[in-house]
Amino acid sequence: MIADATFESGGGARALRFVPRASVPLDAACAVANGIRETLRELLGECDLVLGEPAALVPSAWALLARESLLFLTRGRATDVVIVLPHRDARRLVLRAFGEGDALPDGACSVLEVHALERIAARCAAAFEPLCRGRGEGPRSVRAHQVPACTAYFDLRVHAPLPLTLGIAIVRDLPDPGPAALLAPRILEALTVDVRAVFAEGILDAAGFVELRPGSVVRLETKVGAPASLNLGAGRLATGVAGVVASHTAFLVHDVATGVHP
Repeated sequence: MIADATFESGGGARALRFVPRASVPLDAACAVANGIRETLRELLGECDLVLGEPAALVPSAWALLARESLLFLTRGRATDVVIVLPHRDARRLVLRAFGEGDALPDGACSVLEVHALERIAARCAAAFEPLCRGRGEGPRSVRAHQVPACTAYFDLRVHAPLPLTLGIAIVRDLPDPGPAALLAPRILEALTVDVRAVFAEGILDAAGFVELRPGSVVRLETKVGAPASLNLGAGRLATGVAGVVASHTAFLVHDVATGVHP
């Protein structure tokens, strides 16, 4: 069995452990996430969505997910795909679709609301081709006992215009595609990354760090007016000037680092 290395959750030193590798390729998960985001954007307006890392499921984990959610099954040639909507999130989504705004999502969905969710699931299912590789019937609402235990899962966490989590589970493992080459640029176009603007740097020894107090002055090595850098992790993306535009901190790019553009 192929496994991935991960770390235990929690603060402090986290123990390394190995977990079964999900059979969902990352590029396929990205393509599904992009397609569903576009569908939700058509239904709800501008949509801020974060893709969770695909994970392998054991039967007990799937049983817990299924028991707490509404399930919508789509048949496929390579595998069957299940949309997993936690009860409160399903209610929140359908109320927004019916124009109820931010009404409290308490209570079970009515038959009419489940039918509406099936129609939403049908529109989302258009994005499943990278997983199904040929769709059959569905999606349709199913009970947990009507679908076999799913083997892999990833979630799509929507932050705006309303908070909800929409899960994607697969019934049968996809064949191992082998080592991937490069992701197609279009897969990454809609993803966001955090960058860090550095406009001054200095060195402080451990003794000086311990003695820091409010009002302490730390001497920086960077000269006033020196070029700033825009960094992604440990790598430099660009150089330029840090400043303020319309009351917001800003960074004006002068030069882009070699290799940033394909």
